[in-house]
Amino acid sequence: ARAAKEGWPCPSDAAIARAYGSHSLRRARRLLDYIEEQGLIVCQIDGAGRRTVTLVELAWATAPGDPNAGEEEPGSSAA
Repeated sequence: ARAAKEGWPCPSDAAIARAYGSHSLRRARRLLDYIEEQGLIVCQIDGAGRRTVTLVELAWATAPGDPNAGEEEPGSSAA
């Protein structure tokens, strides 16, 4: 939700899994699928394979992000 509110790139599957308390990328994808089935979010993949997640009720959307990227935190800068 924070990534969408701030307009940050969509978190990777690894970052979602970590936030969920898991290391399983498959579990992270299933969690997104379940939340989407409940009508709370809409996940879209663009032509470059980047994912955007929109929170339906709040009309907040992430910027496109690579679902296969590592766990780097949004808003942090690597120097």
